[in-house]
Amino acid sequence: MGQWMVRIGESMLKSRPVRKQFTRVLIQTLIAQCRLRGAKIEIRADGGIVYVRGDQEDEIVDALKHTFGVNAVDPFTEIGLDPEAVAELALERNPNPSGTFAVKCRRYGERGEWTSQSFASTVGAKVLEKVDLKVNLRNPDWALRVALFPDKVHLLGTRFMGPGGLPSGVQGLVLANLESEEDMLSAWLMMHRGCRIKPITGSAKSLEKWDPALASQRYSTQLVTGPGGVSNPEPWGIVAYELAEAPTSIGEGEDVRTPLVYLEPLVGWSESEIEDLRTKVFS
Repeated sequence: MGQWMVRIGESMLKSRPVRKQFTRVLIQTLIAQCRLRGAKIEIRADGGIVYVRGDQEDEIVDALKHTFGVNAVDPFTEIGLDPEAVAELALERNPNPSGTFAVKCRRYGERGEWTSQSFASTVGAKVLEKVDLKVNLRNPDWALRVALFPDKVHLLGTRFMGPGGLPSGVQGLVLANLESEEDMLSAWLMMHRGCRIKPITGSAKSLEKWDPALASQRYSTQLVTGPGGVSNPEPWGIVAYELAEAPTSIGEGEDVRTPLVYLEPLVGWSESEIEDLRTKVFS
């Protein structure tokens, strides 16, 4: 069974009530993303970390890589609070290390028997009992990464990144013209900022993997959209690569609600920047 520590990144900058709401939305979205890929997960949040575990590892990793609000993801193996066991497991994963190494340890939760420094130095000593390496804390050839808890240790694997941004839907609904590839990139940028999009022209097929509400009618009604979580939210903007004849003001005395905001988020981007974004979105 795979296990992952998911760091939620930008949401941690919000106030406690907002952060709690964003985390709840992220959890609901991750569950939906995994189900659409045929995977089931166990998931819980603790502070700024969301812990995910499940059997269908490839599908879960794909969901984590395509869920807005997910920042960095660390696969981990949980073991007892034993420096020698940590060293042995690390050397099982990397049986022939060479050059330099470092033990990078971070403590989570209340302080227990070990500090991060004392645990790291003891693990390092156990490694050196078994292999001939030199220590380089700044730029090691091999970094042995450990998350230290009061009663256990997570030996971390190779980190991968999610898309970051804000969880899908927390910033409301935006209409989208999707007639070109650049339109889709513009829509993706708004999705990255927590907006859920509703296509009015073109197809959102290429964006479905990024938001379960686009891929499934069921989730389009179940998942929260907007701060109030209303079932049928009003759109507040419209996005495309280029919007011709967009109004810039309202006539005096008009009895209308606030008009739609016209969004062209690729304005000012260079061709190379757009190409990098294209690779990220469609790969």
